Amino acid sequence: MKLVKEQNTNWYATMMFVNGIFFFLLHLTFVGFTNDDSFFVIVRSQWDSLWDLLVHRYETDSSRVLSEAILFTLIDMPFWVWQILDTLICILLYHSLSVILIGEKKDKHHILLFLIVAMYPYMHVGSAGWICTSLNYMWPLATLLYVLSGAVRRYRGERVSWLQYVGYTLAMIFTANCEMSATMLFLTLAMAIWFAIWEKRKCGYEIFGTVIGIAGIVFAMSAPGNDERTIMEAENWMPEFFDLNILEKARLCAVFVFEHFVAIPDVIFFLFSLLVAYEGIKVAQRKRDKVMALLPVCIDVIYTGCYFVKDFLIGKKTRYDFAYPAIYMTDGKIMFVQMAEVIGLIVFIIASVYTLWRIYPQLKLKLAAIWALGCGFAVRMALMLSPTMFSSWHRTLIFMYFAFMVNIFLMAKKCEKPWMKKVIYTILVIGIIVNLILTIGLQIRKGMG
Repeated sequence: MKLVKEQNTNWYATMMFVNGIFFFLLHLTFVGFTNDDSFFVIVRSQWDSLWDLLVHRYETDSSRVLSEAILFTLIDMPFWVWQILDTLICILLYHSLSVILIGEKKDKHHILLFLIVAMYPYMHVGSAGWICTSLNYMWPLATLLYVLSGAVRRYRGERVSWLQYVGYTLAMIFTANCEMSATMLFLTLAMAIWFAIWEKRKCGYEIFGTVIGIAGIVFAMSAPGNDERTIMEAENWMPEFFDLNILEKARLCAVFVFEHFVAIPDVIFFLFSLLVAYEGIKVAQRKRDKVMALLPVCIDVIYTGCYFVKDFLIGKKTRYDFAYPAIYMTDGKIMFVQMAEVIGLIVFIIASVYTLWRIYPQLKLKLAAIWALGCGFAVRMALMLSPTMFSSWHRTLIFMYFAFMVNIFLMAKKCEKPWMKKVIYTILVIGIIVNLILTIGLQIRKGMG
């Protein structure tokens, strides 16, 4: 009787409701109009016309016209308006992921998906102010996933109504409004086009979205405000930026990204590495395969352990002052650390890709999962072309985080051993608790400040 009841349960609707309640309650703890949001409140007060302000910003600062139009509208409203809207965005994000990864409303894996989504460190979305950061990162991510859910529906042969196509088109336009998400839109739908051609299916929707993504990239690159902003940010954050060659910028950016995941324990990064090891060993046919599967988790544990010893036991914590970041090669010790981290990152990437290729059974799933990780890493590495490669900090890693999370879901879904399921769910719960402590703790500090 219990089994029949579980089989008839609409887990999609149930977890959509749980997801909405979770993020709504989390949003109630947020302190509004801090960091960059407070600056934009002042900027908005200096302009009577929203249109004139947007034109000025386009010419002198930013190409994200749609995001800024919403931003300068929301900062004139009570903070609870954004809290409700951003909760709806979190619901849209969960819905889109459920369509992409599950597709069946009665599938119990909706519980797993919710736990993974709830594990994302939401404090990153408030790193430069809740409103402006969410509009530039979380909202474009949610609309990107919504667009991809449309491509997945078409791939499965599901009926897509004209009203859904209207929604997908609007989502494409908003996604293309930000340069990182525009690049993701182009790259992910380009893969979808390849799949469609491969199977000799129509791909008008995917081509249309790819064109919009390219248009967004071109619009961002040609906006006069972005050049002005690069000069200003170089003066404020990284005076040496224009003196560095492309390889030096790539090295600095790569080291900074790697340090984010290993300098302090990162639950998502660790769970991804652990599942690569577990699933990789399961399918290993040779000793070399087992070694490759173990490398990512070993790298994570070893480097995080070294940072723990250095930062907390020895007391020599790496500090960034942005103008002269500590990761520049100013002496032999720092040079050794940087090169060790570059090597660690390269080995981690090679071992992960090699093992994931062996883990996933279907060729298209192999390509899609690895492509998602590659795209997430690529758009973050593209920040090496900006003097804010350091100061942009956590929020710019959002696409990498969700690429890790998608792969975590795919690998966790394959696990059959009860003891391993318990390990996975325990780590997920720990990740959610850490997320809540860090996010709510940050709001308490802001409230006291």
